[in-house]
Amino acid sequence: MKIIIKIISLLMFLLLTSQAHALPKAFTASYTVEKSGISLGTMQSSLKYQGNQYHYHKKTKAKGLAALLSGDTLTENSDGIVQGENFIPKNYLRHHKSKRKDKKDQFRFNSPTSVQGNYEGKAYQLRVPQDSIDPTLLELKLMQSLASNSSRIKYNVVDRGKLKNYVFQRLGTTTVNLSAGSYVCEKVRVARKGGGKQTTLWLAKELGYFPVRIQHNDDGDVIEAKMTSYKAL
Repeated sequence: MKIIIKIISLLMFLLLTSQAHALPKAFTASYTVEKSGISLGTMQSSLKYQGNQYHYHKKTKAKGLAALLSGDTLTENSDGIVQGENFIPKNYLRHHKSKRKDKKDQFRFNSPTSVQGNYEGKAYQLRVPQDSIDPTLLELKLMQSLASNSSRIKYNVVDRGKLKNYVFQRLGTTTVNLSAGSYVCEKVRVARKGGGKQTTLWLAKELGYFPVRIQHNDDGDVIEAKMTSYKAL
């Protein structure tokens, strides 16, 4: 009887573990980007799987008067492989282009602890902790962490030639009303020491903790992305 109980306990543990860290579903989504209530542009995002590979793509584009003034486009790509329930990043690109500038941060993981890249024309190499990720993959990892009900959410992120540490605070549950519908969301915020910058996300439980609203406050200068559509693939 003791052996049977142990086997059942082990099976339950494995089942709960696999459910807690399940990969987010493939999707396409659209957002509107606003500043102080004024529409600046749109953002499109998509997650696709092909065999044991994943591709996460985001593109933000100015529109209207903002497009005439700046012509801003921001493209972000994270590519890698999937091992079990884990994302293993391999290649990353962040390309910010406007009428006045053309900036790129592009790097690859040569190994789980070695990064080689180029930021604004300057080559760099970094030794990083084994669990390090790129900035775009951060959103997918956050979705997994909330689904597993992690009490402490912390990540090592390679960004613009440096290793950064992101710690998120859980701020409770709230309902977010959008043009795409109403969602019960987990509200989280990037914990920063001092300074006037603050990034807050609202992640919808019914969409696997997909971020439906993102707000960045830089010393009172507030930019928001609000989801307008979501489709599971």
